[in-house]
Amino acid sequence: MNSMMRKLITRRLCRAAVGAAVLALIAVPTAGAQPSPASGARYVALGDSGAATTGVLNIDPTAPLLCARSTANAPALIADALGISYEDRTCSSAKIRDLSGRQSGVVPPQFEALGPDTDIVTLHIGANDADMTKFIGSCHAAAVTGSCAAAADPAWDAAIDAITPAYTSALDEIHRRAPKATIFVDGWPTYFDPGTCSAMVGLLADDAAYIQSKFDRLNAVVSREATAHGAIYIDTRQASTGHGMCSAADTRWFDPVVGGDTMLPYHPTFAGHRGVAALIVATIRSTDAVPR
Repeated sequence: MNSMMRKLITRRLCRAAVGAAVLALIAVPTAGAQPSPASGARYVALGDSGAATTGVLNIDPTAPLLCARSTANAPALIADALGISYEDRTCSSAKIRDLSGRQSGVVPPQFEALGPDTDIVTLHIGANDADMTKFIGSCHAAAVTGSCAAAADPAWDAAIDAITPAYTSALDEIHRRAPKATIFVDGWPTYFDPGTCSAMVGLLADDAAYIQSKFDRLNAVVSREATAHGAIYIDTRQASTGHGMCSAADTRWFDPVVGGDTMLPYHPTFAGHRGVAALIVATIRSTDAVPR
């Protein structure tokens, strides 16, 4: 693999969210999120790009442009399926701290949408806190000359485990701000089924499995803390088996490094958003969060 291809991988992985935001600036006029009622929206979606974006497609012109938020993302599909009003505060590149603070100094805190009238909260966040993009980029770079799996970096596990205090505090704060709400936490689906493909630009099969194992570790952390802090965890891993980045374009839940419609590798496709939304809707309907 030549130096030009290595630069392509790094650019796509490390600057994907920024690129989508820039394209959004070109495509739509400046607009901001509408203020939430003090009582809170009935359904509030919180999270990062894994819940927010479909890349350069279907950009929501009413959302902060930095968020690259989609009108066809999982929160929109969930609200439509349940027939309820909602406020989508998900934002690309968001970290847990951005739930309560202003992201990049411009995007209002996501928690502002919560209130005593909020019945449902969906939460998908933590990958940016765990520096997943940085470590994945390093893994792709290492695969050029060898294997990242063969030289496992213990800092990756440490970064994943380190999100725990902030994550649990966020769950507790959601309960405080929206005391009657049920919190639904969805994990990270399957990125890699066994093997690899040309669309992953030289990534070795062992390294693909290694990267998937780190998302599985992130799922384990989030699942454990969600359950311990009164939230309902939704496992999206099993249902997405067979829909990894090397699957057919119309069935994969995430786009690969090259050849994706969203121009955002390791980010959900429309099929991915539909799949996650269906799992969340089924779980919500199995509870008393929405009157039947």
